[in-house]
Amino acid sequence: MIRDRGKMKWQSAFFMPEHVKMLKQITFDDKKQKKPLLDEQEFEEIGFIVMDSLNYTIPIKVTIWQEGFFETITGIVAKVDMLMKYILFECDDGRRRISIGEITGVERV
Repeated sequence: MIRDRGKMKWQSAFFMPEHVKMLKQITFDDKKQKKPLLDEQEFEEIGFIVMDSLNYTIPIKVTIWQEGFFETITGIVAKVDMLMKYILFECDDGRRRISIGEITGVERV
């Protein structure tokens, strides 16, 4: 009786390492999301919540957008620099510098 590997012998014949890498990159790029556009009212609300956190040490949850993906950070605002357009944010893993342009949402915890 002939012992055959079945489908196993054909799987690696069709995909070269370059193709596998390209397919992984395509699926990674498909998961990316566009940055939402915020209107003036949303910017104003974000500003109020950020300044409340700075002045009264209220913890907030900040949603940021970086290179197609969203990240949520919880902590307290330590400094707001409007000239350089960044926020110094104290969270569990230390201080973090967040660009104002990356912020897509803020809410009180």
